[in-house]
Amino acid sequence: MNRLLLLFGLLTGPGVWAQQPGGIQFFSGSWQQVLAEAKRQHKPIFLDVYAHWCPPCQRMAREALPNPLVGAAYNDRFVNYKLDAEIGEGLTLARKYSIASYPTALFLTPDGQLVHRAVGYGGINGMVQQANLVLRMPPMRRALRKRPAPVPDDTLLTVP
Repeated sequence: MNRLLLLFGLLTGPGVWAQQPGGIQFFSGSWQQVLAEAKRQHKPIFLDVYAHWCPPCQRMAREALPNPLVGAAYNDRFVNYKLDAEIGEGLTLARKYSIASYPTALFLTPDGQLVHRAVGYGGINGMVQQANLVLRMPPMRRALRKRPAPVPDDTLLTVP
């Protein structure tokens, strides 16, 4: 009986894990669309700048970016975007933000002003701590204070 349960767990386990909420959800689109989305949502931007050939970038992509803890720290708090600094729009943004090493994590206000730069891969815990740190920084707090006040529930329209 135990062998049957073990076999069942091995056969069904990967499918269950694949359906679990995952790591960071990255915005797809252009940089201008990212800026517009960040302004629309009144969220800061997490920009993961990498190079396809970079071993630490590959490790980060394999270990941290799909991790549910990292996703929980970033998805609701940032508009997440990643780009290869050596291809397309990445070339322009790498020059604009003076990227010299990979991976580089940039944390920006909703209008694209750089607040913090983190170079290298510090592991899953390091990425979670980085998100928490950045949101406590005075420039980020000032930028996020500009969020419009939420609409109170009693003013929402209801359909009879």
